[in-house]
Amino acid sequence: TPPRPRKTFKKALVMGLYHSCTNAVQKELEKRFDITVANDWHTGKEGSLWKHRANGGPPAGLDADTLVILMVKEPHFWLKSCSREPRNFFELQPFSENDQGRREDIPEKSKTLEHLFMPLEHDAIIYPDAICLWNDVVRSYFDDAVYSESQAVVVRSEDFLFRFREVMDELAAWGLVEREPGTTPPEPSADRAKGHFECRTRNQALEFYARAENRTLEFSAEQLAQLSRGLDPELLRRLAYDGADPVASWVV
Repeated sequence: TPPRPRKTFKKALVMGLYHSCTNAVQKELEKRFDITVANDWHTGKEGSLWKHRANGGPPAGLDADTLVILMVKEPHFWLKSCSREPRNFFELQPFSENDQGRREDIPEKSKTLEHLFMPLEHDAIIYPDAICLWNDVVRSYFDDAVYSESQAVVVRSEDFLFRFREVMDELAAWGLVEREPGTTPPEPSADRAKGHFECRTRNQALEFYARAENRTLEFSAEQLAQLSRGLDPELLRRLAYDGADPVASWVV
């Protein structure tokens, strides 16, 4: 529940792993609210506000006039999005070790879902698998020493998709100023967030993420077991991603 705003936020910082609607959120924020988004898809990892980073402390340059919007995605669906096309891996670099113990990166065009279940490097950090990366990033979102609860809100990408109006109204309640007060808020864009063919349109996403069977389809029994062992149960509980059918928590 958002606090009663004591002030208004002039800027927003959108954080989230790849394929968690960060680009779509940025566009919708700037369309409805009179704010500036401090980071977008042009902001590279050399900067302190790179949106895909697992921060261990407050991002340098984050000030009190900025509302931080922390985007998350159900981990099974997130892994599927990352592996839908080789280019969807972005900065996720899985690797193996040769007989001499030297690291050998998986070639870009060869990356598939199975490579997210092996060691990988992301932002100069080595993770046993992509599950550990998801845990690391999402755990930081609930750490008040990293993102103060007075200026940060966690948003499920599924709620942004299926409960768009409610999510945007709640962000307004946090202290974002309407660009055109007194008018009907704009409808969500129906297009792909970045125009890439491997991204779904809004209608395609609504159809895909509403089907519970799509969540575990294409995973092997071994991969599902690795997910069950590796995912942080407390994070799943807090996000209502636990239970037999998390899809039921967002389909309306």
